[in-house]
Amino acid sequence: MKFSGSISEADKEKARYELVGVPFDGNAFKKGAREGPHAIRRASQRLETFLWHRKLELSDLLYYDRGNIKLEWFTKGKRERIEDFDLKKRTIFIGGDHSISYPIVKYLFERGEIAKVIIIDAHADFRDSYKNNRFSNACVTRRIAELLGFENVIEIGVRSSSEDEYATLNKIRICDVDIVKEKGVEWLLKEIGKGEEKTYLSIDIDVLDPSIAPGVEHPEPCGMSLESLISLIPEIMKRKNVVASDVVEVNPRLDTVNGITSINAARIIFEILACYGEMDTRLEE
Repeated sequence: MKFSGSISEADKEKARYELVGVPFDGNAFKKGAREGPHAIRRASQRLETFLWHRKLELSDLLYYDRGNIKLEWFTKGKRERIEDFDLKKRTIFIGGDHSISYPIVKYLFERGEIAKVIIIDAHADFRDSYKNNRFSNACVTRRIAELLGFENVIEIGVRSSSEDEYATLNKIRICDVDIVKEKGVEWLLKEIGKGEEKTYLSIDIDVLDPSIAPGVEHPEPCGMSLESLISLIPEIMKRKNVVASDVVEVNPRLDTVNGITSINAARIIFEILACYGEMDTRLEE
């Protein structure tokens, strides 16, 4: 099953954007996120590809769902390898647990494809190790920051960490959920800043409140609304050259009967696609 609105295999060379599934949950404690890509694709079929608030038909943007790529990763850190792919187009990766972000970022960074990372997440994910695994999804932000440089990573929406993590969070820019509520979106956008550096945007679906995204491994109360997140994504992408992104941590085994977490993840992907189109329109003008 392809993501809704994807052009056909025969027309894939016409695609301006790509979607890629990464069905991996080898570093998750509660398994099921490997089923996320299929669940999100299925949920996308339940949504109209015409975005009412933008008056935009998404399928006009010409995006292609390439299917899934294979991730080989032994959780003790002996080896990590993501199947080779070329980032010829702006891409959205569909997870999968959040640990998939590290090998993807590593692959792109080593090829000069990205220089900055923005992570929207409920959890700091800044542990050095979790259950003797330095590549756990609880360590993903720390591994990315060590790779790119701590000054090149910013986290938004955080509202949970261990005490040990909290003591080290001054190494990176953190815009936690409380300070965003206190100082407002305009302050947040100033913190994000503007720049043409190639940027990777990672969205952990658990940044949303569990009432609207219950199908996650670690639900965290008092989260963002879907409306707030959908309003924030375009503002970030107006200011940063986002060349690749991911939406991770949907676990269909933990979702409601109507699959609301998958539906909301699909809706977020719709918004990212629309922003990709808007970014390229600005560049062409």
